[in-house]
Amino acid sequence: MASQPTSSSVASAPPLTKAGRRALQRGTGSSRRRASETLSAYLFLLPYLLVLLVFWIGVSIYGVGLSLFTVDLGFTPPQFVGLHNYEILFSQLSNFAESYFWISMVNIIKYVIVIVIGQTILALALAVILQNITRGRGIFRTIFYIPAVTSSVATSLIFLWLYNPDGLIDYTLYLLHIPGPDWLNNPTFALPALMLLNIWTTGAAFMIYFLAALQDIPKELVEAAAVDGANRWQAFWYVTIPLLRPAIFLVVALGTIGGFQMFDQAKFMTDGGPLNSTLTPMLEIYNAAFQDSHFGLAAAMSVLLFILIFIVTIIQRRLIDPSISNK
Repeated sequence: MASQPTSSSVASAPPLTKAGRRALQRGTGSSRRRASETLSAYLFLLPYLLVLLVFWIGVSIYGVGLSLFTVDLGFTPPQFVGLHNYEILFSQLSNFAESYFWISMVNIIKYVIVIVIGQTILALALAVILQNITRGRGIFRTIFYIPAVTSSVATSLIFLWLYNPDGLIDYTLYLLHIPGPDWLNNPTFALPALMLLNIWTTGAAFMIYFLAALQDIPKELVEAAAVDGANRWQAFWYVTIPLLRPAIFLVVALGTIGGFQMFDQAKFMTDGGPLNSTLTPMLEIYNAAFQDSHFGLAAAMSVLLFILIFIVTIIQRRLIDPSISNK
């Protein structure tokens, strides 16, 4: 059996040296310093965390709960109906052509596919141009970025004038002897007109992400590809693009989320018309809640839209950058 330490053996333990005491004090001081830094970090994050908790997580949970009730602006008490609001939405699939919500879902899927591809290509092209500009880079960066910081209402007013039958676009087409369409009043061209507007505004914003990613790529890799006989296009396609996958996923994911939530341009420029060709889920949710007073049904629409965005984002993550999914 192991012998237990006696009081005499404990008393006979050698005292700490001065170096040992200093090391112990340094360890205690560093622990206190780390705890103080952690507390300071959380105090700085506290305002954002409160906003996140109250206006994002809290509201999301409330919205899911609201979708299980029938609510009409307080004229009658809320009534628990379970999944009845979801049953209403899915039952409308049998009469798809007359269901505003499912029409809006088809519109937004078309819209997201086009704008995500367009804004990603435009943002990457602008970033590559800025990366290769040696003089006046700051001026060009400011010019390219102006659409991203311009108010959406102001941008919509500019494009309302451009799309007007007497506007600049149709006048330019007239000079080329091409008949210009009535952009926002033609069901065929109304949604593409909104697509062009949003590609122009969001492409400038995402340019910054690509520019930062391009500056992080080691020049030695591109130079090594050139030494191996690759031309500029081959070096860009086989070296630069693979290294940009995390940035591409970020831009595509953010563009997809923003595209599915498009509301202001559709509301301000077309109000969902003509013939519901620019009706979006967010606009239909707004109409159901604030025009028809069906808040429970609008909340159910929001939940279905969230599920669609979540599924699409997960698919994009696996397709664009599999290395992220494997971690």
